Amino acid sequence: MTATAWVESPLQVLNAVEWAHRAGEGCRIVLREDVESLGPLGAWLAPRLEDTAPGVVLDAAPDPARAGLRRSGRWVVGDVFSGQIRLLVALSRTRDLVVLDDGSATLHLAQVLQGGGGFGRMGQRESLPARVLGAIMRRRLLRAARAGRLELFTAYDAPEVGRLADLGATLTPNRYAWVRGLEPAEPGQIGAHVVIGSALAADGYIDAAAYEAWAIATGGPGATYLPHRRETDAALARLATAGLRVVRSALPAELVLATAADLESVTSLPSSTAATLAHVLGPSVTHRIQAVPTPWWTAAADESMRSTLSATVPRS
Repeated sequence: MTATAWVESPLQVLNAVEWAHRAGEGCRIVLREDVESLGPLGAWLAPRLEDTAPGVVLDAAPDPARAGLRRSGRWVVGDVFSGQIRLLVALSRTRDLVVLDDGSATLHLAQVLQGGGGFGRMGQRESLPARVLGAIMRRRLLRAARAGRLELFTAYDAPEVGRLADLGATLTPNRYAWVRGLEPAEPGQIGAHVVIGSALAADGYIDAAAYEAWAIATGGPGATYLPHRRETDAALARLATAGLRVVRSALPAELVLATAADLESVTSLPSSTAATLAHVLGPSVTHRIQAVPTPWWTAAADESMRSTLSATVPRS
């Protein structure tokens, strides 16, 4: 069976390739056309896929309705909270569905499927139509799980994710074997010490000034800063002026760091990288995850978001 994947972020693209590589199955991966970062990533991946992941083909479409999902017997989806995906699922018959990690939204998905609140995006208040489609989506996912037609391909080992097996879902571990077998993605650019940028400040969930001060202090002069794609040019200019070496890349941090030579340490705020980098970084590399101090949070970050992100911080 050839699957069709609909992906909307660099990490989703990477996870779709990893799923196809592990499954040994043909997969047409359709990139969302209006996501600027996906074009360069697709161009970088295409020649490498020919040799390392035969059967994987990249394509592009403006939305999931025109991605050919309804003609495919197996859907591979990154963002199950997407309004367009909810609508497409509501209008389609039950079929095999593979859900990829979409950052920490995986933890949120596990919670809502087990009855922990309405089916909606973490930290957002949704319209009535979105909530109705969310309720339908939740029922369809649970029905697919009971029928043995729902697979979660995930890097998370969290207990709440593991409990999805009790609902009938198939849990397949993503250990990034394909990524770890690649040649260096950004040769000679990364250095020994890296700070991974966060979108929490850019999205208004934490205080921007406090975040920038932390990034500067924790990295130190000459450390590499890998920005999140939503961080602004002005914010990155301030970090560079303070001494951080800002390295922009069209590639996901997991891809850059998995193949980086001479890497010694990585520091980040809570995010999906807590799960992904645990399987990507070499044993000699230290990954420190800094919990978000309570005063940093803004009113935009509700308790659900705070607790979900806090759950990604390892407990000593």
